[in-house]
Amino acid sequence: MKPGFHARRLIKRLSESGRALSPLTILTHDHPDPDALASAWALAHLAQTVGRIRCRIVYGGMIGRAENRMMAERLFVPARPLRPRELASAAHLALVDTQPPFKNNRCPPRRVPDLIVDHHARHADTQAALALIDESVGATTTILVEALTAAGVRVPRRLATAIVYGIGSETQNLGREATPRDMAAYQSFWPKASMRTLWRISYPQRSEDFFATLARGIRESFVAGRSIGAHLGPVGTPDRVAQIADFLLTLERVEWSIVTGRYQGRLHVSLRSNDPGAGAGRLLKRLLGGGNRGGGHAMIAGGSLELGASAPESVWREAEDKVTAEFLASRGADPFARRWPFRT
Repeated sequence: MKPGFHARRLIKRLSESGRALSPLTILTHDHPDPDALASAWALAHLAQTVGRIRCRIVYGGMIGRAENRMMAERLFVPARPLRPRELASAAHLALVDTQPPFKNNRCPPRRVPDLIVDHHARHADTQAALALIDESVGATTTILVEALTAAGVRVPRRLATAIVYGIGSETQNLGREATPRDMAAYQSFWPKASMRTLWRISYPQRSEDFFATLARGIRESFVAGRSIGAHLGPVGTPDRVAQIADFLLTLERVEWSIVTGRYQGRLHVSLRSNDPGAGAGRLLKRLLGGGNRGGGHAMIAGGSLELGASAPESVWREAEDKVTAEFLASRGADPFARRWPFRT
């Protein structure tokens, strides 16, 4: 896909549709991360400026990670939790950083959105009046930056700061799955962002629960071959699972990490690799049984299994052990040869 192709299509659609798309409800994936928040905000700003379209940004779940909450609070990101039955009455709907068939959003069944903007692989069942899906970039925000730039839209400092943090967070400061287009978008908005606010977002104060989860992740982590993993048990927010997976991957001589956590009846699984050609998304999709349960990119992947809040402990443990054993086997490691190096 040539750079700017989706940007031109998006600008054309918003400018031609204008108020016919108003009001537009912009939905992120559940428990939105910085890329989802920044891209939703950028889309709303573009739609309001180019097409005079009134927008509201909503999300399911919660903003749990301390950095993400700090981003939303410090920058006054205009996003709020979804209200019951709100989407059923929404006149027009856009999805960012997700697609309707994915299991990580609240898009109503059989609802065909007016617009999708995403950088994840297109699902075979994805439908929309206009679907702008570009896997060749590392962040959904990059697609919106190209549209804002092509339209000549002035971007306020707070949104510019969100854009920089959104791209930086998604690509680990351009070190993970970042493309030249991500780098160009990041660098073009860097001078417009607030460095002081970026620092505050990156180094927030954290709750006791975070440190308890981190301690549990370290204490319960096992190593097998070149892989490290941990079962966190119940977690206060599902993004803790991805956070611990990122952290454990920093152990020397490790190439993969797999972490599970239990949240509201679902077993959440995060898979990470430091190999750009790892195919983590495809692997996790297979480990979770296909369908819409998991997916991701070359180096990062996430998904979940519905077990039910009342499932007995034996069912949870069986699911945790099964996905971990199959993952280790896929890496050529003996699932029964794990060691727990940090237990005392």
